[in-house]
Amino acid sequence: MALSNAPNVTNALRFTPEGSFKISLFSDLHYGESTNTVGPPHDAHTADTMAQILSAENPQLAVLNGDLITGRTKPGPSNSSLYIDSLVAPLTDRHVRWASVYGNHESDRGLCPDDLLERETTNYPHASLTRKMVDDPDAGITNYYLPVWSSENNNNNSSSIAPELILWFFDSRGGQACEEAERPGSRRPNWVDDSVVHWFTQTRESLQEKYNRTVPSLAFFHIPTYAMRAFQEASVGGPAAPGLNHDIVKQQGYMPGVQDYREQDYAFMEALLDTDGLIATFSGHDHGNDWCFRWDSQLPYMNLTGNGLHMCYGRRTGYGGYGGWARGGRQIELLLQDEGPPRLDTWVRVQDGTVGERTSIYSSSDSSSTTSQGSEYLGTSAAVKRERWFVFRWVMVWVAAAGWFVGGYDI
Repeated sequence: MALSNAPNVTNALRFTPEGSFKISLFSDLHYGESTNTVGPPHDAHTADTMAQILSAENPQLAVLNGDLITGRTKPGPSNSSLYIDSLVAPLTDRHVRWASVYGNHESDRGLCPDDLLERETTNYPHASLTRKMVDDPDAGITNYYLPVWSSENNNNNSSSIAPELILWFFDSRGGQACEEAERPGSRRPNWVDDSVVHWFTQTRESLQEKYNRTVPSLAFFHIPTYAMRAFQEASVGGPAAPGLNHDIVKQQGYMPGVQDYREQDYAFMEALLDTDGLIATFSGHDHGNDWCFRWDSQLPYMNLTGNGLHMCYGRRTGYGGYGGWARGGRQIELLLQDEGPPRLDTWVRVQDGTVGERTSIYSSSDSSSTTSQGSEYLGTSAAVKRERWFVFRWVMVWVAAAGWFVGGYDI
């Protein structure tokens, strides 16, 4: 497979001369809600939170990991896409480039994800690195990859010089078809499509062949995989999973009131596990969660066995959407080593300046991966979880009956 759609970025992403590359991860911004009441001040608070984090961390890249805008409240796609200008202002003010992943709220009656991509790439051609590399009509939009090069490599097109890191981005879709679709308002599947999995595996193999080596990588997608749900339900706690754990995982393929797992994301999870050098994945969607775990065993109700892959939530950044947890953003720093893959340090910075403890992890093939102890663990008892699930299920039924549950499975 030829890499005809490989990124062609004039100002390539690079590690610093000291061998570091830092990413600020912002999730669930939810711009544009309640435009006549609380929406504008909420958006202003979100922008302030992003600005504080960017000024404190000074990253080389920001990843906007889904639910940037809440489309269901907008009068039309053209108006909705204008919120892109507001939400990227903290980035452009500080000359920070970004890469976007669209979530379930980027597609709705008042918002088409194609419009967002067009506005990003047209208005910010040198700042937005967001791409579309899979043309299948069922694939979604933000499926692409970006290489990160050594500070010393100035010839990015050389087939003999490999990047130090590959960043993969996947569209987990969800939400509702937008106004321009054939069936506006119909639900979109909320998992990574098989056409994307095929593209991923083929592109991954082509990169391996091109560079004749395994390039370490990270993956970003909005809706978490079922592995995170299975881990949560297994009540695995302790220092392997520090972080907030206040939301039931609403994984890819999740539907309110349906408890049976139907393996919609099985092929995607299998492809992730088969990716040599994949260090970690990062998701959003569930506002009350920001934990990480190492998938190194077979989890309940699954036929896949983890290989040590780390799976992390970001931290909910926006003031729109549900929940009152402190807003913030997950920070990711890659540090090149003398030998082997880079070390990954990650931590959460919240709006008041508080910084969580660092977690240091390596690639799934490295047995020396470690995690730092956090203040809150995944130790919820089975009885409490059953009660939470019962309450949550009936709340969802009530909301759906009231006609308020639209735009996917993230309320």
